[in-house]
Amino acid sequence: METYELPELFQLVASYDKSFESLAYPKTEQQQGKADLTAESWAAALGDIPADFAKSVVVEHYRRNSTSVSTSVIHREWVEYRNQQIQKAESAEIKAKRRPSAEESLRGWERATAALLEARGQDADNAIEDIRARRTVLQVKCPVCKALPGKGCVVNTGKRIQPLSNNNSHPSRFDAAGIEQQRPTMPPRTREYREEIPGAAPMPEE
Repeated sequence: METYELPELFQLVASYDKSFESLAYPKTEQQQGKADLTAESWAAALGDIPADFAKSVVVEHYRRNSTSVSTSVIHREWVEYRNQQIQKAESAEIKAKRRPSAEESLRGWERATAALLEARGQDADNAIEDIRARRTVLQVKCPVCKALPGKGCVVNTGKRIQPLSNNNSHPSRFDAAGIEQQRPTMPPRTREYREEIPGAAPMPEE
């Protein structure tokens, strides 16, 4: 605040607090000198705090308190207000930042996977294509175990229903998704790969 803005602030304070009347309405040279000196000290203490903000603090202060307002009260409220504004701005900035799309995230993940597999001397292209195919398969409902889109296939072991190992899907689900499946290395009659609906009679021991 500027020194010339303080008399109006003192007048507002005086409407609540009679101890400020001599500062708001000085009648003698001595009172005027004291009012000028007080205005200069308040202006220095309040610094860049806007006059309108200081007035709002005065009103709110006397709404809740019977003690006289001071520069420290106004300054404390200003600091709290500024901190809140900074937090709001930071939150808005975070929300405004565009999140990568699913496709962009996948491309980034593929690059990282490719680099890792290449470092291990493996064929990164084939591995990524296999992962892409598996993700595509999971977008359709399994006609065998009725697993919903996004859910992995399950199998009935005779004792409980459990997911297929290695996140595999039933061959019919590959067909439903229009994806050519690379057949598993396990024998096709292995209990886990037999296409069955959960709850079906368990496969006899061989």
